[in-house]
Amino acid sequence: MKNTFLSLILIIVAAIAVMAFTIPTGKTNNPPQDKPAAQFPADIQKIFETSCFDCHTDLSSNPKSKAKLNFTTWDSLSAAKKVGKIQDISDVVSKGDMPPTKYLEKFPEKALSKEQNDLVIKWAVQESDKLMGQ
Repeated sequence: MKNTFLSLILIIVAAIAVMAFTIPTGKTNNPPQDKPAAQFPADIQKIFETSCFDCHTDLSSNPKSKAKLNFTTWDSLSAAKKVGKIQDISDVVSKGDMPPTKYLEKFPEKALSKEQNDLVIKWAVQESDKLMGQ
């Protein structure tokens, strides 16, 4: 059942990706902002600002982190890419891999609580469903 569900999601994401690349959006490239605008529910935005934005925005000096996920450019992502990034966020938060241990050694206050982990994972499921039209 799980494999069938994952296959279905991958097919849907692929279809959305094809549509996203063939339908003009009319969006223009805007210069990077100092801080990404609020794009998420308030509770999720606060978690991301506190524990993620240091490494995952244009202001980060870590090119690997912002290449993997850059919240500054979130609005420019297609729905399919957002779904993929949201799944990545859910995966690393579920595993406790983000924020990374090395980062938390310097900034222990950036660690996610169990409640914050649960909120991010719940948001990820709901937002993915919304983006896939479910």
